[in-house]
Amino acid sequence: MSDRFVRLLCATMLGLPLMGLSPAHAVKPFFPRNPPEAVEPAKPVKRKTMGPASHLPIPLQEARKRLLDGKRVSYGELQALADAKDGIGAFKLAERIQKQGNPKLASDALHYFAIAAYQDRGYAVRHMMAILNDGSLELQPSHLQSAEAALRLQARKGNEQAIEGLIRLYSEGRLFGDKRGELETLLASGTGKKNGDTAFKLAVLLLSDRERTPEQTKQATRLLEIAEENGSIGMKAAASNLLAQLQTTSSETTAEVQQ
Repeated sequence: MSDRFVRLLCATMLGLPLMGLSPAHAVKPFFPRNPPEAVEPAKPVKRKTMGPASHLPIPLQEARKRLLDGKRVSYGELQALADAKDGIGAFKLAERIQKQGNPKLASDALHYFAIAAYQDRGYAVRHMMAILNDGSLELQPSHLQSAEAALRLQARKGNEQAIEGLIRLYSEGRLFGDKRGELETLLASGTGKKNGDTAFKLAVLLLSDRERTPEQTKQATRLLEIAEENGSIGMKAAASNLLAQLQTTSSETTAEVQQ
């Protein structure tokens, strides 16, 4: 066998496994050169919000923004904002209720004004007092409770309208019941002349009762001290005179007892 024939035979034997196969299947690598990368599904982007509306769902945040921009907001959106304790939404809803001019809805307006006041919207107090001072309106007990809570909160923050309103309502014993025992704290919490003048008037009412108890006399003394500090010029002078008389009377009574 010639060397030429041997070489031809070897070449033929080596080429047999590749016959009938396409180039793409001729050799299969154990590891693919460029394995496909696993693609994770995109996660929804969460909006980060800050400020007083951050607790609201995104649709309500958008409705609130439209409200602040003076754009149209539906009644349902206002209702949802108010129920979510948003002060601006509650105030605007109360205003919209009042515009209907239906006295039967005054209690609902009071409720939403109270929510606004409780959420640091002190300007709602004036609207609340307008409703509370109207004796012709029927107000639900639950709405009165929320109104009182809102007024007390605003009074603690120094809102003079809330303080004066509570003093008047508590002294009258109307709507919130007889809470004269809480008047001293309210009167002392304000620095306006009206508080001092009101304290003087209440003290005079207590002292005019001939059958007053020693505790009522002490309360009248404390009220006169508030009037002496915070009242108008005339009330301060009158309070000082009454305090001096009470002190003299107390001294004479003590001397009689000792004798």
